[in-house]
Amino acid sequence: MNTPAAGRPRNSRPIPGATASRGLSLIELLISMVMGLSLAAGVMQVYVANSQAERDQEARGRMQENGRFAITLLAQELRMAGYLGCLASIEATDFNNALDVPPASFQPATGLQGWEAADTGPGDEAPSVENVAVVASTSGGWATSGGNVLDATAAMPGSDMVRIWNAAGAGATITSITPGVSTVINTDVFDVEANDILMLSDCERADWVQACTVAEAGGGVSLNITLSAACAPGNIPSRPLATRVGGEVVRLQGTLFFVGKRGDVATNPPALFRRELSQSAAADTAEELVEGIESLQILYGINADNDNKKTVDAYVAADDVGDWARVISVRVSVLVQSIEDGMLPAPQPYVFNGVTYNGTAGNGDLPEDNRLRRVFTSTITLRNRAVGS
Repeated sequence: MNTPAAGRPRNSRPIPGATASRGLSLIELLISMVMGLSLAAGVMQVYVANSQAERDQEARGRMQENGRFAITLLAQELRMAGYLGCLASIEATDFNNALDVPPASFQPATGLQGWEAADTGPGDEAPSVENVAVVASTSGGWATSGGNVLDATAAMPGSDMVRIWNAAGAGATITSITPGVSTVINTDVFDVEANDILMLSDCERADWVQACTVAEAGGGVSLNITLSAACAPGNIPSRPLATRVGGEVVRLQGTLFFVGKRGDVATNPPALFRRELSQSAAADTAEELVEGIESLQILYGINADNDNKKTVDAYVAADDVGDWARVISVRVSVLVQSIEDGMLPAPQPYVFNGVTYNGTAGNGDLPEDNRLRRVFTSTITLRNRAVGS
């Protein structure tokens, strides 16, 4: 006869497969939590580091793209400075301004004009400052030489400006000129619209005129361009033209480059802007080209002795150019910043325009932000001037 085991109820049966079990102790639970938190912190640290590296890489790539594009764009425009059709340059006595009272800033004969920002010569300190407001160019913050006249422009203080004059695109041959109160010139078909500012040239003399009306002629194989006083600024009535039949006609282009801010709002990032020649012969509405351009600094290479070798004797600021016709090259430097702040744990030292900005004695102050910065510099030869005669 079987007797029940001690301590077991008489009618109980052991559950097949059942084993003794117990819960986690408090110490084991705490250890598990610490290990889990450590693992989560490690994963989070890796994620944050990868995210920061990705942001840094993207910002640097965008800065490089913006800097290269800005330099490339300026170089392309500067190389064409002074290109006026078949005339590389025009003496003051060789052009006829037939426009009826154009703005004072209409000065295409110079080919190239520059304005030096106050206190920004090589070696002058101009530290980076956050949220700088644009100022009016009429405030006296820019200087030039040679009588250059600047259209009123809202621009970043401490950044230079440059204006480039040249013929735009391909021209057309002048097949006939019918003088009168409203002179009519007949040309080949080319890219021209009513009210465009034009240059006529026969490679000896030139005229600045405005196409008040443009109409197809000869079944669409030619154009009749009327030079009247009916547009603005319009043409001087009955003004004889210096250009002869057989010469060419081209659209005139005058482009002002400067650093500004979108909407002129101080908290927006700085950017490279341009103002093209308008149909009123003044600078047109500002267009943003490249964001993140903090400063534009320009030096002009002059052939001071005017030798036939056309070599640069000195690089000077715009207000030290004695004769703009002797400028044969331009040295451009742009300071590019990252659009986002907080890219670095501390402000980044940098070197720009001959000054080291690292906050140490004798050097410039560190920037107020933690943005990335990089400098791009290029020296551009003016194709229409740097050739031997």
